[in-house]
Amino acid sequence: MKMQQLGGIAAPGQALPLLHAQKWSRTARRALAQVHLINPLWDCSGGSEWRTLSLYQELRAQCEPHLWSRYTPDPELAKRYSIRRISASALDFPKSGTFVFVGVYFRYGKWIYLTRPQRIIIVYNTFEPELLALHLHRLSLPGFPRVEVVYASEDAKQSAGYPGVVEPSPIDLEGFTPSRLRKPEDPMRPFTIGRLSRDVLEKHHPNDAALYRRLADMGARVRVMGGTCLQKSLEGVPSIALLRTFEEDAARFLQSLDCFYYRTSDQWVETYGRVVVEAMACGLPVVCHRTGGYARFIENGRNGFLFETEAEALDIICRLKGDHGLRETIGRAARRTVEELYSPARRRKTLEFYVPQPRRQYAGA
Repeated sequence: MKMQQLGGIAAPGQALPLLHAQKWSRTARRALAQVHLINPLWDCSGGSEWRTLSLYQELRAQCEPHLWSRYTPDPELAKRYSIRRISASALDFPKSGTFVFVGVYFRYGKWIYLTRPQRIIIVYNTFEPELLALHLHRLSLPGFPRVEVVYASEDAKQSAGYPGVVEPSPIDLEGFTPSRLRKPEDPMRPFTIGRLSRDVLEKHHPNDAALYRRLADMGARVRVMGGTCLQKSLEGVPSIALLRTFEEDAARFLQSLDCFYYRTSDQWVETYGRVVVEAMACGLPVVCHRTGGYARFIENGRNGFLFETEAEALDIICRLKGDHGLRETIGRAARRTVEELYSPARRRKTLEFYVPQPRRQYAGA
């Protein structure tokens, strides 16, 4: 089958044309079953990295996914995953199949001009429309398939103004589960609030250190994983623990909390907010600033809380601190929300998007 025919098999969100699917050769099917996930993979705490790796795990049951990077991968990720380095000079790079670029914040490289991909997909998960437009332009080459775009949230899609599908970042629902060890109203255990993110200042609001101090003064324990960058502001407060990113297992860390808090600086807006979803999966009531892609599936007061001001955030946290029943009710609703967001049907749809299955023509059709 000609490459030009394969190039038009799937516009974003559309089913495969029946004629093309019926004529697929074994070679074409094998090519489409090879999915190449391309990302720098240089930060073991990065959301794009974990989106890449989670998608890799999801796809393994359906096809032959491969991890690629033009850069030096994070040592921890290199230990756990088979990551191939892209080298144009050594002709070591994906040659055909489905190319999935996770993110627009890195240089894709000129090696792609030496390839014949059947599909090209960009996962757009940061608010950088100029970079998306640049990559779309550079990948619009004669003989190349039309670039498809997967958006991390509806907000990202609306900001870009380019057609595509919205797909939440996959998470491990079996790993991120409500804690079975958390005992209700344990007098020996202080109310614990925490958050998880990359250990950089832009991921933290400049006023959050003062908020953590107020919570500590009220008798709460605060745990911030990815918070050593706040060390200067929070030194000498014994009830505030500042941990390095992934100093603890992420799921176990979340399971140690009673409430999850999240707000970033004005320099960083979460396109989706994977850590918020993971906290909800752990059955935690989340208290989050209204700005972020996660706000679309948090119904204030039902499955989580959204705030605008610090006074609102403090009031919500105080209510949760004094009402175990409220924490349980909100936490259960949060878990149900995430289970619906990642339902088996939704996960099948995701797999079918990346690994489309040929339709068969039945007798009498």
